[in-house]
Amino acid sequence: MKGSRWFVVGNVIFLLLMFALECRLPKKFVWEPTFSHYDKQPFGCAVFDSLLSASLPRGYSLSRETFYQMAQGDTTSCRGILAVADRRMLSDVDVDALLEMAERGNKIMLSSTWYNNKLLDTLRFREGYSYFNFQALKNYATSQQQRDSLCWIGDSAVYPRQKFYFYPQLCGSTFYLDSLALPVKILAVKECVVDAGYTQTEDEVYVPVQDTILNTPVAMSYPWGKGEVILVSTPLIFTNYGVLDGGNATYLFRLLSQMGELPIVRTEAYMNQAASKQVSPLRYFLSQRPLRWALHLSLLGILLFMLFTARRRQRAIPVVRPPANKTLEFVELIGTLYFQRKDHADLLRKKYLYFAEELRREIQVDIEEVADDAHSFRRIARKTGMDEEEITNFIRAVRPVVYGGFAVSDEQMKSYIDKMNEIISHI
Repeated sequence: MKGSRWFVVGNVIFLLLMFALECRLPKKFVWEPTFSHYDKQPFGCAVFDSLLSASLPRGYSLSRETFYQMAQGDTTSCRGILAVADRRMLSDVDVDALLEMAERGNKIMLSSTWYNNKLLDTLRFREGYSYFNFQALKNYATSQQQRDSLCWIGDSAVYPRQKFYFYPQLCGSTFYLDSLALPVKILAVKECVVDAGYTQTEDEVYVPVQDTILNTPVAMSYPWGKGEVILVSTPLIFTNYGVLDGGNATYLFRLLSQMGELPIVRTEAYMNQAASKQVSPLRYFLSQRPLRWALHLSLLGILLFMLFTARRRQRAIPVVRPPANKTLEFVELIGTLYFQRKDHADLLRKKYLYFAEELRREIQVDIEEVADDAHSFRRIARKTGMDEEEITNFIRAVRPVVYGGFAVSDEQMKSYIDKMNEIISHI
């Protein structure tokens, strides 16, 4: 027991040391965009949702309903609806539903790098798609190159023009307008420097031409009925990283201010199903490196404990007691019953049957066969050495009690039984 106790104490101390060491190690971030309310990684939305819930005066909530479900549900109140996703946004039915809600007065903001063709044709715009690559973001950040600038140009009367700087991998997608047939308000543009190359002078000397700056929209708003449809091409800004990236949260709140005084609802219906589900306690343990190591080490410790304590041990040898002889108690019990009933004749009858069986087995004499009495009595006398007349008188005196049912006193019964025992003992 002493060795097992020290084994357990050693395992507990080892686990505590490993847990403390893992807690002090630098955290490993996961840069996969999920936009999940429960994801605290850079491109989740746990911090984003928490900040908006505490900051927006009209309220901020989450929903998992699609635009079609929202359009079929509440048809009276107006609200701002925010949908953020990466490369997965809307179907034709959803496009019809969001336009219907915008017609009723809702303001809908869509932030994605890919849009449905029906929405592109309806609002008459095109998109320049870019794929997010974390390795490219890491290389660009470590090289300390200059960030791309997004310039806010909408609502100059409310917010002054201001530039916000992001890594190119976070704002690579842009919009292109097919025509100005529909009224559109550009909210923010991305400044793109275009290299004009070189030109040849009269002296056949090539001189560089001054670079030109193109402003391509990254956020724009379409009035639609009583409401508005707002398109944003930078969904990664609507994440924990976008909120915490220096002063860029100001750009984010300027976009959300386009919802006006309406309460804002963010729908998670267009995210991956695995990302929109709440993590279980075990999944949370596995997602945190210190807790994951603590769980693995605990399982390893339990396995080692089972291996070291599974060896065969000597069992205690049980004390086997000899069976008690209950014959005397049984005899006393039967005797007490017969004594209480005063049935001396029946007790004598049973003793006589036993006596006759003993004679039959030992000397092959059947005293129950009356016709052979002379031969039987003579043989009994010869085998026992007793007087033949004495034996004859005894057996003939007992038979009326055994077969005739005559009563007998306890003294007579005792004398008869003693005589039968005497004969048996002389055989």
